[in-house]
Amino acid sequence: MLYSETNPIKLVIVDDHEIFRFGVRKLLSTIRIVEIVGEGSNGLEAIELAERFRPDVIFLDIFMPKMNGIEAIPEIRKISPESYIVMLTAFEDFLHIERALTAGADGYLTKGISPEILQEAILKVVEGERVFSKSIIKLLSERRVSYDESNDLNVSITKREEEILKLIAQGLTNNEISEKLGLSVRTVESHRYNLIKKLNLKNASQLVKFAVMNTNYIK
Repeated sequence: MLYSETNPIKLVIVDDHEIFRFGVRKLLSTIRIVEIVGEGSNGLEAIELAERFRPDVIFLDIFMPKMNGIEAIPEIRKISPESYIVMLTAFEDFLHIERALTAGADGYLTKGISPEILQEAILKVVEGERVFSKSIIKLLSERRVSYDESNDLNVSITKREEEILKLIAQGLTNNEISEKLGLSVRTVESHRYNLIKKLNLKNASQLVKFAVMNTNYIK
């Protein structure tokens, strides 16, 4: 989608610290193609805002009263599946990153990032890219598991399956992968199914998490 001043990126900020929300709001006020349409202080409010505004991007903190950000992600996905959900938090540990990505987050940013990185992340995520702070990329890189080490199995991944894994990591749907690689949707679905079985994963969500953490698309 082409965004402009007349068709801005609709953004929701959910964080239980009002001063932090104020700072983000002030920072983003300089970007004319971004419009903050709502603010909340907990996961329940995030769900309500998603239903009311159907925003393009939602910034979520993790620890908040009533319902935390990670718990809110699946509910937001049901209500507003087109929204991009990005964690914006102070926590830089693998456990929370893994939980957020498994729940369906499109990115994970730390509150220590520069204003320029935050602005860039908004523009990138609406283009379908997953966005991570440099510190988070480093942490994911350190915890990266090779295909051969996955679940203690000797897994053989074909070149085509590697291509599909990288596209899955970028958030592409079966239809989009089909168009990009010149394959039928049924063939893409078959490759996904085979990857889940080969990697001894339980479902499509685990395949997405594996793809994000085990491909080189993050730069």
